[in-house]
Amino acid sequence: MKIRDIVPVALGREPADVLLKNAKIVNVFSGQIEEGNIALYRKRIAGVGDYTEGREIIDLAGSFVVPGFIDAHLHIESSMVSPREFAHAVLPKGTTTVIADPHEIANVLGTEGLDYLIQSTEGIPLNVYIALPSAVPATQLETAGARLGPEDMVSFVDDYPRRIIALGEVMNFPAVLNVDNELITKIEILRHKYKKIDGHAPGLRGKDLNAYASAFIRSDHECTTAAEALEKVSRGMQVFIREGTAAKNLAALIGAVTPENHMSFSFCTDDREPGDIVREGHINYLVVRAVEAGIDPIMAIRMATINTARHYNLRSMGGIAPGYKADLVVLDDLKSFDIRMVIKDAKVVARDATLVAPISGDYGAPPERLGTLVLPALTDDMLRVSEPDGEIVIIGMREGELYTEKIVEPATVELGRAVADPSRDIAKVAVLDRHSGKHCAVAFARGFGIERGALATTIGHDAHNLCVLGMNDEDMLIAIRAVAGANGGIAVVVDGETRALLELPIAGLMSNRPLDVVVDSLEQLKHEISGMGARRDILMSLHFIQLAVIPAIKITDLGLVDVMNQKLISLSC
Repeated sequence: MKIRDIVPVALGREPADVLLKNAKIVNVFSGQIEEGNIALYRKRIAGVGDYTEGREIIDLAGSFVVPGFIDAHLHIESSMVSPREFAHAVLPKGTTTVIADPHEIANVLGTEGLDYLIQSTEGIPLNVYIALPSAVPATQLETAGARLGPEDMVSFVDDYPRRIIALGEVMNFPAVLNVDNELITKIEILRHKYKKIDGHAPGLRGKDLNAYASAFIRSDHECTTAAEALEKVSRGMQVFIREGTAAKNLAALIGAVTPENHMSFSFCTDDREPGDIVREGHINYLVVRAVEAGIDPIMAIRMATINTARHYNLRSMGGIAPGYKADLVVLDDLKSFDIRMVIKDAKVVARDATLVAPISGDYGAPPERLGTLVLPALTDDMLRVSEPDGEIVIIGMREGELYTEKIVEPATVELGRAVADPSRDIAKVAVLDRHSGKHCAVAFARGFGIERGALATTIGHDAHNLCVLGMNDEDMLIAIRAVAGANGGIAVVVDGETRALLELPIAGLMSNRPLDVVVDSLEQLKHEISGMGARRDILMSLHFIQLAVIPAIKITDLGLVDVMNQKLISLSC
């Protein structure tokens, strides 16, 4: 679009391509609600006011119009669907822009995975900006499928200068504090390209936080208390309030938001399963929850739109004003936030929570498979744990959090071996290297609540090695073989029978099937997990048990990890 073409429309001398009449316009700049019309030209807003002519006229009959919602940080891979199907899921919920960090697929497939995610989102009716992964691998305490070095940063920024707007979450904060040469080099490359540096520093406070922020890291989505969020805001950071599937922080953080500081807060989903998006919502869900918690609706809308746009220097997004992108959400009211219509690039793409426009792009159909699994030899005794000399370390899971705790207790022993014990809520957990097939580690965890069977998955942040949780070795081995045969996925096995299998052949992370099929399959899978005895949704918790950058104890294919000290520890104490 040329300026010379939009100016006559803005002046009212030429008709708009689309005229939205009788709107209540939420102005995120003034904080006011204006009544008037919105003139759209091509993919932009030409003007707001008393326009009367349009080639297409849509009478909104007094409905509210807000900017399209922006997710400040997420991983498309966690939706378990292909990027195009992800757009199918979030567009009807009012999300028109996302900042995607593809470090999940990058940890599996490296540059091939990055290329796939970037290219498969070209041309779709969703703005997908990329935060180039900083942590591939996330730590040296796991086996990842690839390594992305500083040289890869340079080439990707040069190849995709418009799409890449940040360095992805700098999770290895001990490496920042220790001035690790390679990580600091990555930060320097991106900041000198005027890209944002995204953070990930759970619990970091005081001088450690000062040091972390001094490395030009300007955001964080790992706050779990209001005090932590306020300290990070006071140090110049943008705090992304997260409400994912496993990590739910909105209730704990929303009290930190005030009229004076709310511009330093944004919303993100990070990792949200497809069923949760379809049933509850996406960023719109966080807006509703914030308003229910007492936040002024316009403040909540700013946190979902202009705050994030300004943080990432998205100069034409996040507001309803001349020259801004015509990405808009039409609402019944500012309490329920029921979505009547979603407009993307001046075209109606969804009505009444239903997609009405095709999702097409430059990329073809999703691949039948992407990447391969290479596992250690599967033997009958590979998961056995000899009777320990003393007590053992047990990974203590926390509901609704990614944090774990270190528990030290005696093992349950049978026939000279440490075993799972449903009476003590202790399950066996194993992680198998699925990239080179060299390693397998076995430990125990409390808090999953299963009483029988096994659950295996190739989703395991961040290296995404194969993880299996179970009460007996036989079912665990069958579950491992089930997901291996699918080139990745999630399987439930009980009494030797595979009860459910969700195939994820794209890097072992995503399905190549339609959204509704994946949602239905996932629901069936979770039904079978509840049949194992679980009294809550444990799947996403299992997907994070490998994440060796969130305290306190995790397990990777190399063994148990003491996260704060970034070292491997023994199972026996």
